[in-house]
Amino acid sequence: MDRIESYKVVCSGGLNSNENHLDMAENSPGSATRLINYEPSLFGGYRRIEGFDYYDSTVTYASGGYGQEVQALDGSSNPVAEGKILGVAMYRNEVLGNPYPIAMRKNVGATTYSFWKYTPLVGWSKFSTGFTHNTVSGSRSLTKVRSVQFNFGSGSMIAFVDGVNPCTIFDGTNWKQILSTNTGGTSSPGGPNVYDAPEIVEVFENYLFIGGDKAYEYGLAHSAPLDAFTWTTAADSQQYSVGYNIVQIKPFREDLFVFGTNAIKKFRADTATNAPAPFKADSVTTNVGCIARDSVQELGGDLVFLAPDGLRPCAGTARIGDVELSSISKAIQGRLIDIIKNEDLSTLNSTVIRSKSQVRFFVGDDTDEGIGILGGLTFKNGSVEWEFSELLGMKVACCASEFIGAKEYIIHGGFDGKIYRQEQGNSFAGTNVISIYSTPYLDFGDTEIRKVIHKLNTFVRAEGPFTMNLNIEYDWSDPDTATPNNYAQSSSGAPVVFGGRNITYGGTDIKYGGSSKPVIVSDIQGSGYAARATFVTDGTDSPHSIQGLVFEYGNSGRR
Repeated sequence: MDRIESYKVVCSGGLNSNENHLDMAENSPGSATRLINYEPSLFGGYRRIEGFDYYDSTVTYASGGYGQEVQALDGSSNPVAEGKILGVAMYRNEVLGNPYPIAMRKNVGATTYSFWKYTPLVGWSKFSTGFTHNTVSGSRSLTKVRSVQFNFGSGSMIAFVDGVNPCTIFDGTNWKQILSTNTGGTSSPGGPNVYDAPEIVEVFENYLFIGGDKAYEYGLAHSAPLDAFTWTTAADSQQYSVGYNIVQIKPFREDLFVFGTNAIKKFRADTATNAPAPFKADSVTTNVGCIARDSVQELGGDLVFLAPDGLRPCAGTARIGDVELSSISKAIQGRLIDIIKNEDLSTLNSTVIRSKSQVRFFVGDDTDEGIGILGGLTFKNGSVEWEFSELLGMKVACCASEFIGAKEYIIHGGFDGKIYRQEQGNSFAGTNVISIYSTPYLDFGDTEIRKVIHKLNTFVRAEGPFTMNLNIEYDWSDPDTATPNNYAQSSSGAPVVFGGRNITYGGTDIKYGGSSKPVIVSDIQGSGYAARATFVTDGTDSPHSIQGLVFEYGNSGRR
């Protein structure tokens, strides 16, 4: 009888799309060659992501009343809005309270769009802004509405830009457009320094910044300090020419980073007493830039953006004033290059989940499968590292995230005209969630000895009952090597632990779901010089984490 040996794999490292199996088997056996709809688990390993549902999935509307779609029905039950959600934001007002989502959607049969507000138990209602918001102006066509929320001391406001219309500001009650033909102030908001069709907007050092106007793609402008309605030089508003077409602007620490496709500058407050303008610009690089406007996100003290060779951070280095721009996504560079080459990056959207130290990138339109990339920060070997996986099945037209009190809202607008909230439920609004995790081909230390696999012990953390299929492949996908049939694995769930202890009542542990053990044991058939395990789920089961694997095998001789 063969002497049984064991080989332990601790799941960590995330997706590695480069698939050098010899190197991965030797140095990172816990990484994944396929990892779809998994995230770094807070308890170690890979956790299947949660689902998403309608923003208010608890409400059932009466027939003919308001629905989950961003539109109201008129007396003839005819829809008044159509197409995808053009933009979404979570508006919060510290004075009025009652945070709510604001969404933008095209009007039926028109080249205009409207703003909508959601009221619990009522539904979506259209704002009367007093302005016409066009979707087309000459050669300009609207693709997305972007926004930023701020408070300069007179209450919460939110500014909207779309590349077609003037910047529009909402203060919870009133709507105002910022026009270059106005003279400034709340009664005549604007001034000669404002651009009339900006596409990007941010707040930095108590100034409202805009840019991306197709007539002035190289131009950046800011308002007067603490006054989003005044854009005159006399009030300290300014325009700047950065020397290249601006892709995105984003504050990071004491700088405002201005991204081009092949250059980056940073603006910083100019403290010189004779400074002609409030800010001065310094060059960061002239050979690296951002190729997707909505890829720029701040997470874990880094400003991350998509460059031609992958994801890069604007992390401050040990030298004061220096910036580190090395790639953080070498492990998935092959997958990212494939996305860059084959996808329309103007459809890319991104959002952060701060409570999980996670960023999600979505790309594609309604004709795609809903692909994306998930990146999460993990603590490993005494340092913080990135782990990545792929997303599949989430068709996102626009998205946003916001903390309202202690609750984090991650919302996205769909191509179907509906608003969804992520991190809710176990399905994608009623459809199955597919998840795939494949190990590297593991040679167990020697590629020249055949191994007979007897068992695979899968260490899991089940948050409820779930079933998954296990597939074992041998010899680096050699078509001449036999592959056994799939194995069905299941778990009845895990006991709920509160404060590190099971909840007890009357001296008895209360176990919700009550799993018998955290290890799923599968008897395996077949043999080979290397083996790979693939786990697949496709359903609406509760999330689960795969924390590690132990192969039990016997050596069968050297070839």
